[in-house]
Parts: sequence; structure tokens; C-alpha cells
Amino acid sequence: MAALTGGALAGCSGEGATSTCSTTGCTITFERSVTNAKISILGVEVQLVSANQDSATLKVAGQEVTVQRGNGVSVGDFTVKITEITDSQVVVQVDRGGN
Repeated sequence: MAALTGGALAGCSGEGATSTCSTTGCTITFERSVTNAKISILGVEVQLVSANQDSATLKVAGQEVTVQRGNGVSVGDFTVKITEITDSQVVVQVDRGGN
């Protein structure tokens, strides 16, 4: 079994999404042009359901949540925050340590 050490881990790619992860969280960039864009990170699947200029609806580990840009919400063991919404992409920060 390999041990994880500090520093950034390799990014992952999914369907219409890419990520850059550390041992405690990931930044995911979803392409808005891809229907059902999704990616598996930190042992869970994160999917972009829909987005407008102020918020995005995501499915995190099977639970659907709507998050306002700039705000974070707890989903199970994770905190999910929308950091950027543009015409072409949605950037989401997912960190371990939700309530």
C-alpha cells in the first residue's frame, strides 16, 4: 500500500471535468458545454447538474445540492464551495471536513 505524502497529487480527469487535488481537497473545473459533466475525486463522484451565473447544482456522492457562488455547503464528510462561474466553466472546491 502506497503512502501519500504532502504536496499536490496528480490531477484526475472525468467526463467534461478536470481536477487538481491535494491530500485534503480538490479543485474541479467543469465544462458547462458538457451534459452531465462528472468526475470521481476523494472517493466520491461529483457531477455538475446545472448552473446559472449565481449558483450551481451539484450531485456529490449521490446527494444533490445547490450552492451559491462564493458560499460553501457541507455534504456528508465534505465541504463544497463554488469559486467561479463563467460562460464556459464552473470551478468547485471540495475539501474533506464537512459536518
